[in-house]
Amino acid sequence: MDPKEVLSVVALDPVSIFDPTTKRILEVNQAWVEVYGWSRAEAIGGLKVTDVSAEPDRTSAAIAHAPQESGSRADIRWHRAKSGAVFPVELTCGKIMMEGREAMYAVMRDVTHHDSAKRTLARSEASFRALIENMPDGIVVHRHGSLVYMNATFRAMLGYTRDENVQGLPAIELVHPDDRDQVLERVREMLTHGTPAPLREERLLRKDGTHVISEIAAHNVIFEGEPAILAIVRDVTQRKELDTELIMTDRLASLGRLSASIGHELNNPLGYVLGNVALVERELAKDDVPKEIADRLEPHVRMVREGAMRMRDIVHDLKTLARGDSDPAVLIDVAHIVDVCINMAEHELGPRAKIVKDYRDRPFVRGTEARLGQVFLNLLLNAAQAIPPGNPEGNEVRVTIESRGVGRVEIQIADSGEGIAPENIERIFEPFFTTKHGAGTGLGLSISHGIVTSAGGTISAEPRPGGGTIFRVTLPSSPA
Repeated sequence: MDPKEVLSVVALDPVSIFDPTTKRILEVNQAWVEVYGWSRAEAIGGLKVTDVSAEPDRTSAAIAHAPQESGSRADIRWHRAKSGAVFPVELTCGKIMMEGREAMYAVMRDVTHHDSAKRTLARSEASFRALIENMPDGIVVHRHGSLVYMNATFRAMLGYTRDENVQGLPAIELVHPDDRDQVLERVREMLTHGTPAPLREERLLRKDGTHVISEIAAHNVIFEGEPAILAIVRDVTQRKELDTELIMTDRLASLGRLSASIGHELNNPLGYVLGNVALVERELAKDDVPKEIADRLEPHVRMVREGAMRMRDIVHDLKTLARGDSDPAVLIDVAHIVDVCINMAEHELGPRAKIVKDYRDRPFVRGTEARLGQVFLNLLLNAAQAIPPGNPEGNEVRVTIESRGVGRVEIQIADSGEGIAPENIERIFEPFFTTKHGAGTGLGLSISHGIVTSAGGTISAEPRPGGGTIFRVTLPSSPA
């Protein structure tokens, strides 16, 4: 059929002719102009059929799988006018030749006014689709592992244009390779138990290969009449970058508070080294060194060695805590990193309380030493600051490490200090909330909370029987 015949035969209904490859509109009739609101010049000047569709993915897929015969009737589709109004149409399409090349035509019949029930349903579905399409969070639907739908926000987040057909692509390919195992496990849990997947941090791959850090919650839904999984995605890349800066700032603040104690700790070994080396040099400078002289020098040499080893341990602990967060997640011996933090806080704790280690198990977790070290050091410093100095034998800070059930480890840090007022227990993890009256930033516990929860764990505080506070940190354990 000639294109002009198509436009004239169906004069009352909107008609468009378009290129099936580029999806650009080649011609429209006057009814199309009146219904959709664009002029003919605007329509053929670069407009695509996906621009007038309220469901561009579905439109792209339909064009790609269009039947060969003309006059094929499609299901009810949702279109969008220039004004933004969304309305249902009954679509009939086919293929024609136009100026020596294959084109497609589409005849749209507005079915908004079929009957009251259909109008109500149409308005409801149109409103729902418009809401989903324009939500500030990304929405993606997949079924049997394949993509079914993604809204405009999710497309922009991952760098896909509006008219790119994503239906049928493997959903797992949007996930960073290092996070795919945990994502597949979450999907299996949802399908097995029928329960939603709670909010979790995951990395997604952009079209250009870079990744975006996101928070994702997923639900089992019925989408277009069939079971599917709908995920709500929020881009938190910028927030994570800010969190990293806050973590480093707070870590530097913690190191600053400890600088005097660390300097004192370093000066003692340095004194051993300088004093004994000078003594050895004076003795060895003599012409002959009798045996009794050598025997007398032996204890000094031993002190040199012990002092050097002590300095080495201190520097190692300091480097472990001060290292940046770019290190990949590795298996961490919980007892080792807790010991490092106890060593770092020893001069704050020593004048106030005795340290009691109660390591009932030797569990491992996956993460970075710097981040977990920041958590435990903050909790130990808080415990020290809750106990007045001067009575170390009468107070204690007890550190307990214990496996809890399958796949969990709990670390308790309990002090015998002043405790936390009941009205403040619920607020201590809020950013900038502090009870130290100008001595703290109010960020330490908030940052610790963020580190623990991002690792899939929990952190809480409660009064200790007899006075003081117990902080509990639970983390997912990993086999050694």
